Amino acid sequence: MSESLNESLQIIARHLSDMQRPVLQVLQKGIAGSEVCRQLSSAGLAAPDGLATLYEWHNGTLDYPGAKLDDIHIVPGFYFPDLDEALTNYATFKSDPRWREGWLPLLANGGGDFYAVDCSGNVATQGHVHNFMLDEIEHPLEYLSISAMFAAFAAAYDRQIYFLHPSGYLDANDEAFVDMARTMNPAAPGWALY
Repeated sequence: MSESLNESLQIIARHLSDMQRPVLQVLQKGIAGSEVCRQLSSAGLAAPDGLATLYEWHNGTLDYPGAKLDDIHIVPGFYFPDLDEALTNYATFKSDPRWREGWLPLLANGGGDFYAVDCSGNVATQGHVHNFMLDEIEHPLEYLSISAMFAAFAAAYDRQIYFLHPSGYLDANDEAFVDMARTMNPAAPGWALY
C-alpha cells in the first residue's frame, strides 16, 4: 500500500517541479509515522493505511504570510495542511452535524471544503475519503483509501488532466478528471453523483 502511495507522491512532486510550482518550497519536512499515530490517538483517532506514509513524506505545507492559496496547492483547488492544522480543523468541525465522527480533514481549499479521511477505526469505513463541501448536505465517498486518492491525482498529472493554466495557476479538466476517477474508483459511490 505505502509503496504505491510513495510512487504517486513522487509523480505528483515531479510534475509540480516541472511546472515550477511554489508549493515545493513550502512543503515541510516529514514527521515520523509513530508521531502521526501518537497525535491521532491523542485526538481519539486511528491512523488508516497511508496516513503515516503521507506525513512521513511531508508534514503538509507551510502557510506563510502573504501566500496565495494557489501557490500552496498540491492539486488544483486544494492544499495539504500540516498535521497540527488538520487536527485543529478536526476539532473545529467534529461537532458540526454535517461532519462525521472520525473524519480528519486531509486536504483543504481554504474556504471550508476538505477531502476528509475516515480515522474512526471502524473496519468498514476506515481510510475512506469523502469530499466535504461546506455548503452541501451530502459529502460523497470518492476514494476507498488515501492511496487510491493520490493514485488518481498522479494519473491526472500524467494525463495532463491537471495542468498549468496560461495565467499561471493549477487547473483541471474537471469532466476528464471525473471520468478517469470514476473508472479508477468504481466501488466509490460518490462518482455517480457527477
